[in-house]
Amino acid sequence: MNVQNWPSMCFALSVLFAALPWSAQGGAAFRDEKGSLREEGILIAQAGMARPPDDAAVLAQEFRGAVDDGSNTALIRFIARHPGTVLADEAWRRLQQRPAPDERPLANDPDAAIYAAFDAARRTGKAEAWRDFARTYANHPLAAEATRLASP
Repeated sequence: MNVQNWPSMCFALSVLFAALPWSAQGGAAFRDEKGSLREEGILIAQAGMARPPDDAAVLAQEFRGAVDDGSNTALIRFIARHPGTVLADEAWRRLQQRPAPDERPLANDPDAAIYAAFDAARRTGKAEAWRDFARTYANHPLAAEATRLASP
């Protein structure tokens, strides 16, 4: 045993010896009349995980938020996050009904310029614009969508 470790070892042993009598005094858990685990009158939380949220409900809520936002950018962001879903198809349908660009830029989103470029390519409707977008933003999820739209 190293002399430098001696204070740490003494502290650890003192904590251990102080805790032993406390835990030995009626520390057994038992079930009360309702079947809940209790220890010395304190309810013990049973191990168990909360149910995960319903994916469809979360997706529908996010879609509703994009629609309620009322911007092209919100719909484009939804399409980027959830490509190939029925709600992404609905977002595309709603986006096609919006020929004008957004009046206000999206604040505090690092992808705001990407969404604006995607919207500009969408409004031109030309394959070359989609190819330019896909080349410029090749690492973004919207690049795959632009490549699909550029092909005849």
